[in-house]
Amino acid sequence: MKRSPILAALAALALVPPTAPAEESPYWFAGEDATVYPLVARDFQETWLSDRLSVGLGFSFATLTDAKRPKDAPGEATFVGFVWKLEDTRQAGFVPELRYWAATYFRVTLTTDRVAGRTRNYNQMKHSDGVAELWGPELLLEGVYPLCDDTVFLHAGVGLSYEFGDFSEVTWWNLGYASEAAWRDRGSPTVKTAQDHYREIHVDDAVGWTLAAGCSWRPTPRLELDLSLRHTWIEPDCEFGYNYGSRKGGFKKQLDGEFTLDHLAVVLTCSYVF
Repeated sequence: MKRSPILAALAALALVPPTAPAEESPYWFAGEDATVYPLVARDFQETWLSDRLSVGLGFSFATLTDAKRPKDAPGEATFVGFVWKLEDTRQAGFVPELRYWAATYFRVTLTTDRVAGRTRNYNQMKHSDGVAELWGPELLLEGVYPLCDDTVFLHAGVGLSYEFGDFSEVTWWNLGYASEAAWRDRGSPTVKTAQDHYREIHVDDAVGWTLAAGCSWRPTPRLELDLSLRHTWIEPDCEFGYNYGSRKGGFKKQLDGEFTLDHLAVVLTCSYVF
């Protein structure tokens, strides 16, 4: 009896063992050099980083907004001692910024804040003792409203900053001379004190809070330009005293005070969007 060719072919296929389903590779390839990356890294990037995270550098310019106190002889209403006014100085600089879009209408911004004010006395010389400075990290929580096909974003929010205080004394004042002229008459020394001590002002670290508003624009998917206005309220404590050196008791406080370093900052930032 002749066997049908069709039946013979079906019988041969029945004897071939089934092929196991192909497993998905735990790796993916990217780049011209076919670099191998774990698949979980790709999923994490696409889900949590892509179009969410940006890193940038901003240029900030600040101005003091509450820089005067009453002129009073007892010195109880001034900032400290005869210091009654602060003048803008060292207010421009670059600041890093890191932004993360946690949701469609909400993002978190981590940046830095900086402000400085030159002291001015109200006595006859009207001299400056030095410059009070604050610098530190700032965290902003911002609501975002997208416009123009999600290329323009309006934003507003609140922030909190922790800033490190410092005071840079003028040399002649720090060395204890009565005036800059008297210091120059002695040859403008840089170490030798007029008496046996140094005049110093110590500025404490401080916590401040910020209101912010601005606008972001993405001309390309990977480039973001941002213009922000940020008003920060911050008032570090300070103390004035004489430093006699470690052998003679160190710093001895004479007066307590504070510096009102509230300021308005304009920040222009250019960022790369991942």
